[in-house]
Amino acid sequence: MKKLLTTLVALAVASLAFGQRQHPCLLLTPDGVAEMRAALGTNADFDASVAEVIAEADRGLAEPIVVPVPKDGGGGYTHEKHKDNYYVMYYCGIAWQLTGNEAYAQKVVDMLDAYAALYPSLGFHPVTLSKTPGRIFWQTLNECVWLVHTSIAYDCVYDFIAPEKREQLEKNFFRPYADFVMNGTKENPANNRTFNLMHNHGTWATASVGMLGMVMGDEDIVKQALYGSDKTGKNGGYIMQLDNLLSPDGYYTEGAYYLRYAIWPMMLFAHCIENNLPEVGIFEYRDAILSKAANALLQLNYNGVFMKFNDALTKQLDCQELLFAVDIAYGAYKNPMLLDVAQKFQKKFIPCDAGYEVARDVAAGKAEPIKYESKLYRDGADGSQGGIGVIRSTRPDVNSALTLKATSHGLSHGHYDKLVISYYDNGNVVLPDYGASRFLNIEAKYKGHYTRENKKYAMQTIAHSTVSVDGKSHFDGNYNESSKHHSDVYHFEAVDKLSVMSAKENAAVKGVKMHRTVIYDDVEWLQYPLIVDIFRLESEKEHTYDLPFWYSGHMVSLNFPYTKALTSMTTLGVDNGYQYIWVEAEGRNEQTSTSCYTFLEGDRFYSISTATTPTTEMKMLRLGANDPDYNLRPEGAYMLRQKAANHSFVSTIESHGVYNLQVEKTANAKASVKEVVVLVDNAKYTVVRVDFVGGQSRTYCFANEQTEGKHKVQVDGKTYVWEGAISVK
Repeated sequence: MKKLLTTLVALAVASLAFGQRQHPCLLLTPDGVAEMRAALGTNADFDASVAEVIAEADRGLAEPIVVPVPKDGGGGYTHEKHKDNYYVMYYCGIAWQLTGNEAYAQKVVDMLDAYAALYPSLGFHPVTLSKTPGRIFWQTLNECVWLVHTSIAYDCVYDFIAPEKREQLEKNFFRPYADFVMNGTKENPANNRTFNLMHNHGTWATASVGMLGMVMGDEDIVKQALYGSDKTGKNGGYIMQLDNLLSPDGYYTEGAYYLRYAIWPMMLFAHCIENNLPEVGIFEYRDAILSKAANALLQLNYNGVFMKFNDALTKQLDCQELLFAVDIAYGAYKNPMLLDVAQKFQKKFIPCDAGYEVARDVAAGKAEPIKYESKLYRDGADGSQGGIGVIRSTRPDVNSALTLKATSHGLSHGHYDKLVISYYDNGNVVLPDYGASRFLNIEAKYKGHYTRENKKYAMQTIAHSTVSVDGKSHFDGNYNESSKHHSDVYHFEAVDKLSVMSAKENAAVKGVKMHRTVIYDDVEWLQYPLIVDIFRLESEKEHTYDLPFWYSGHMVSLNFPYTKALTSMTTLGVDNGYQYIWVEAEGRNEQTSTSCYTFLEGDRFYSISTATTPTTEMKMLRLGANDPDYNLRPEGAYMLRQKAANHSFVSTIESHGVYNLQVEKTANAKASVKEVVVLVDNAKYTVVRVDFVGGQSRTYCFANEQTEGKHKVQVDGKTYVWEGAISVK
């Protein structure tokens, strides 16, 4: 099907008569403009969105045209001014279509003239933080975003401009601009590699020049955008990006945060392809892969905030990228859950026929609440490169989500964090992923770029809730080596009261096999579901295994003695991210076989109970050492350290109690788990018994090598028999 549709796309592009089209033809169409004009005054929410567009266009009219010589990085004056300029052109172009006021169209033309006068004089941007520097902006990515918005503006005013003027603009400005995005220069041809790259930068590049090509009626540029520089479809281009960057489940290999960014040009360019090449049926490509990508974004968030995997900041469903994606996706697929996003989080609409359709159907009450589900999102073009497991409670009174990441590296934004977990509960991020060390568009913070600590700390293994071995990062922090491998999902199942995900990683640390299993169990006598975390490590040599649980909140209690640094602290190590971590306290548990750490986040308590020995070291950590510029957030962690060849960290993570400061009430502040006992732990089976304070117990039997068939284990005169991967007794 994919090969057939690719062939149809090629034939459609080859036969399209660009010169016979009407403008606008990208975000807007003549029919769509007529529909929106007729609908004004019938939908208050859509009217408000149109009024916002007009207000921004009026602001642009009132301000003088300033096109400064580029000087600053992200957040600096020239950077922000050029961003504002493309928004002014974008809003004015749309305002011209909606109102017919020629002042808006003339503003776009005058601004294009100003850029056409400046652009030929520009060399590379003076801020040298990117391997693909732009001219107007410090990186070519921003040039592409500029071109996407400006292409829409140019399309809107296309018929307003005299043909001779259009020819001049295209010859002296737009075509050289597109050539730079596609090919770079002799001095730095890296842009050509970016244009053909399977990466969000490549998606922006192909979308930007493809959209411009459609406006100009340039078939060759459109073909390059769709099929890469050589137009074969084998070495680059938008179609190949849809094939490679998205898994069959719609998961984007860089993670949810970058899917949020990549889906903007993906969906917008698809909208333009549909308007110009409707015979292609781009929205049906790869079994409607763009619909699956949109659905993945609906699922890979917690309380509207995207879950953090790899480089990620805090972004929500109301961001502008999703505004475009939701409206266009709804126009194509009519998924009523997209309307729920529009009415609950966004409350505005893009000014096009798809945006009006969303506003109309929201007003008609067609929205359906997002149905969050437990699901495995496979990674890789064919779904064979591991995946992200998301486990959610089915209880209506419990708002929680547990994730286990077992994917490929995730391209240049990936982290060295195999088999890492995160936990969300009660509206809070309880066990967070650090995400990225970045201050977006704050020039004082490394010119708005990722800070140096991003590679030195945030990407390193110790920054995540997974095991570091011998104080090193997975794959020794080597990107090329990590990119060759992926974790393997061993088992995933989600039923009403019991869910489990298990994954293996055998390449991250030479000579060490890793296997992590997380069980989410709705135990009837507990206040909230219980998490059982089994992290198995096998090696022929002794190693130092470090497992931190990075958490949000405040430490409440420990059940073992510890020594806290009161006047001075030392760092956890000297490199691989360890140098950024203070050791605040440390201790051992020689009295009991289960060590318990309790902390408070929001109005709820959380306890991590782990089977330990007198040789297990426990450390309380705080981020912030060797950070003179305050680039790192001072987050805390509870870390377990064990020296061994073979070892399993077996823990329970329990949510419990209430802390209500308003009525000064504290209840159930102590863990219900009394003891975690590892009964069997070998290559074939792991059997763990959890004893509770009330006298109850729960035994978890898990098959480590074979998920199917019957299993039998004998221990202490008792026989455990079960079928399938897991049994709870």
